[in-house]
Amino acid sequence: MKGIVAALALAALSPAFAQQGSPSYARMVVIVPKPGQADAFEKGYERHLQWHRGAKDTWTWYGWTFVLGNRINLFMDGTFGHAAADFDAAVQPAADAADNNVNVAPYADFVSHGIYQRVDAMSTGEPLPDASPFLSMTTYHIRPGQEAAFEQAVARERGTAARQTWYRLQAGGEVPQYVLMRAVPTFGAAATLGTPYPLSGLVDRVDNELLRYRPNLSYRP
Repeated sequence: MKGIVAALALAALSPAFAQQGSPSYARMVVIVPKPGQADAFEKGYERHLQWHRGAKDTWTWYGWTFVLGNRINLFMDGTFGHAAADFDAAVQPAADAADNNVNVAPYADFVSHGIYQRVDAMSTGEPLPDASPFLSMTTYHIRPGQEAAFEQAVARERGTAARQTWYRLQAGGEVPQYVLMRAVPTFGAAATLGTPYPLSGLVDRVDNELLRYRPNLSYRP
């Protein structure tokens, strides 16, 4: 969780396409339980969330398990809707890290941690994620130098698209990379979603994944 990288230096990049309103940032962390430790990881993570509650953390942390895609059975948590400066004011970073090292790290490995900026000009409806039963996460790997063209093309083509939220990876992984989030009511509904915005000439690769919301592994202040 956030205590693992409390000293992460944030370098928020200038957006390739104009944002609407104040920039909004997110942190997403992917965790893989160690072999045979899935149950111990979940129990330890629940204890860690109780630490956040006791510390009166004001951030919301969502938790999901991947159920479709190459990262099946991995866990992802994330916190959303922050100003960049918020990441320098997390609740009790040292104590957070210490509790994390006791309750989570012995049972799981942290495999990725990224900081993302929400791209409102590409999005429609209320920002995601939320506590929907499932979350569709489609990751677009863009050809270098084509970021502005991709953002503008999606903004033009979104039209009357159903609720969707886009995030641009700012730091912590392979770039340029964008993530499209869509709420999904049931597992079966994921079969009808498809993959929008192929945008030949701009997109190198697209990864489609489905995540199941885990209320017991989420924290709301």
